Amino acid sequence: MKDSHHNSDKPISDELINAFIDHQITNEDRLELLSHIKQDDTLAKRICEMKQLKELTQHAFADIPAPPRNSEQVRSAFPRLAAAIAIFSLGLLLGIVGIYSSQHSPASLLASAAQQVQTRVLVHLTSADPASALNTLANLQQLLDEYQHNQQSVMVEVIANGDAVQLLSSTSPAIAQRIAELTSQYDNLSFAACKNTIDQMRITRGLNLELLPQVKLIDSGVVQVIQRQRDGWTYIRG
Repeated sequence: MKDSHHNSDKPISDELINAFIDHQITNEDRLELLSHIKQDDTLAKRICEMKQLKELTQHAFADIPAPPRNSEQVRSAFPRLAAAIAIFSLGLLLGIVGIYSSQHSPASLLASAAQQVQTRVLVHLTSADPASALNTLANLQQLLDEYQHNQQSVMVEVIANGDAVQLLSSTSPAIAQRIAELTSQYDNLSFAACKNTIDQMRITRGLNLELLPQVKLIDSGVVQVIQRQRDGWTYIRG
């Protein structure tokens, strides 16, 4: 990485991390910093915490009510989240229409654009609270049902790191059952757990977590979260 930023003998500054989060550094510098993140869990956690302060979508979800505590509240609260995501998708669709309207008929244009637009949602689990996780899964089912009913395309990925990786293991039977039900019902829903966290738990706590069969293992949850947001996924903290 360029000397103007940092070298191997100097700590990585908040200024550089902010530039990384805001996509204001070169591709060469970004790739080198990503390499550091994969090797340094402390740095990865630091970047994740700073990223959360800059969550690009928090203004879009600022009016979402507190997490519902029963099924009746879930039904009334989650459509607002689905509506916010639908607005984003509609805006993207209209943008495509505006660009190509001079070259295609309205009917063929709308059909083509509808096929290309897919809402992608990233749900980030960081807490090991089972009640909160069950509530998040109920909300996800509401979202997936809504899109399925409206014949709209959506892809949802749930990523767990920190203590939340325990939720995706065999230690929580109720959550394991819900994940099995949801993944069998929706092929556009996936779950991933952070290998760095699991390795760290084994070393520091003596925990040997057995992930559920529906959960894939990824090297770094933080890196995946950052990359997904960079690729335009809608971020929701579960």
